[in-house]
Amino acid sequence: MARLDWSVDQARLYQLWAVGLEGTSYAAGGEGAARCFRDLGSVQLDPLPVLGRNHDLVLQARVPGTHPGDLLDLVHGKRLGFEYWDKMLCAIAIEAYPLSRGLMARAGDSWIERRGAQLETQSPGTLASVETAIREHGPLSSRELHTLDVAQAEHRGWKSTRAANVALETLWNRGLLAVSHRRNFRRYFDLAERVIPATVRAIPTPSPKEFERRALLRRVRSVGLLPSRGSADAWGMLPGVRRHKIPAQLVEEGALCELHVDGVRQPYYAAADAAERLATAERSEVPGRVRFLAPLDPLLWARESLRALWDFDYVWEVYKPAEQRRYGYYVLPVLAGTRFVARFDGRFDRRAGTLHVLSYHEEAQGMPLSHPAMHAAFQRFLVYLGGELIALPDGGCWQREDADEKSTSGD
Repeated sequence: MARLDWSVDQARLYQLWAVGLEGTSYAAGGEGAARCFRDLGSVQLDPLPVLGRNHDLVLQARVPGTHPGDLLDLVHGKRLGFEYWDKMLCAIAIEAYPLSRGLMARAGDSWIERRGAQLETQSPGTLASVETAIREHGPLSSRELHTLDVAQAEHRGWKSTRAANVALETLWNRGLLAVSHRRNFRRYFDLAERVIPATVRAIPTPSPKEFERRALLRRVRSVGLLPSRGSADAWGMLPGVRRHKIPAQLVEEGALCELHVDGVRQPYYAAADAAERLATAERSEVPGRVRFLAPLDPLLWARESLRALWDFDYVWEVYKPAEQRRYGYYVLPVLAGTRFVARFDGRFDRRAGTLHVLSYHEEAQGMPLSHPAMHAAFQRFLVYLGGELIALPDGGCWQREDADEKSTSGD
């Protein structure tokens, strides 16, 4: 059995390297963004466009010279990825499509599958009519199906909706359709065979057992350190993996390591080469660059672990009533080196080109807003947004300064 015993500082350093926040210098713009996307493997999608969307924020924390919309351009414009489940709804690197087909074979999200089965019972032929409309008319959204008067009967399930909407979700969940593109974040579906490259579709789908093994290895690579117990948020869409004792098997084979961290009760799973990667990280300098993390960044996927390992209690309060929020609506964690030093609530006014910093909360032994490194980070963030002015909580403002977007993320 491969067992590792690390200090908290070692575990933090390794995880930063594993999720691409340290140790890799990405070229500015599209080339670096494409490489980063492949390295991450998947990026969680979210529709709220407050400071760009979550997937945009994941890229900007790692790659200079990126802007809102770049990630989906890689996925849909350049066909470097596809949309499907990986913990939650994600943009996934195209190389992982054969593996995701293993999840599609298990009917993907069980709740959507139940709705689809109910639709087939209540409205036989609906799925076939929607699939035929897409085959004949090309990529369609629910709006175009309404115009074509296809599957417009009311469907009553968890909530009342049109049958067309349930049919689109079901066919996509089963892998028969794929998201061709988005327009104002509205999904347009096409036949999977017309979206996913033929060379990728030709790769065999893994067996159920092989799917479980490979999916777990991939998840560990995605988050760096995967809590062995609890943390349902980090174990999403890994059906049966723990029940079938796949983690213990992989540790016994040496394909995974079991990591124990000083002062942290539960162990973690780490990649087989974790010790070697940590040794490389410890020989390298951590520049301590200030980064603004996305609310659903891979580093934050396991919230219980975030508290235990990073001593950072973070809850995304965007779906809480205003009176129940502690820090604000769209709050981003601020990382400097191996420490969380602050968090801020922000909103970008695209028309005015103004980033409004609505509140700024410095963590214990953190970094004040007035610190030069924080000022530089906000300037980089303004460039990412394409803005011209930063409005501060005290009523002051910072004008945009000339920023060198061609610097690498390791600066």
